[in-house]
Amino acid sequence: MSRSKGGTMIFTVMGFHPGKDELAFEKHISLSVRELGTVMQWTDEHAHVGADFRLTEKQVAEIGRLAVMFFPQGLDFYLTSSE
Repeated sequence: MSRSKGGTMIFTVMGFHPGKDELAFEKHISLSVRELGTVMQWTDEHAHVGADFRLTEKQVAEIGRLAVMFFPQGLDFYLTSSE
């Protein structure tokens, strides 16, 4: 995991059924800012702070490959971070 001034950065992938606000899936992932930065195409090392990112199917597949995990089908996925 990546270190920031305040501590360890925790990344979470959250999944929602399309058109619904109820959380259907949540999984913490053990990837660094550098690893996710490549997938997310972040150009700033702090781009992940305080934002939720809607994930494309390609990003979900790549995060799954890097984190060695599978994600359920039919959900809209978001990446979020916290300390």
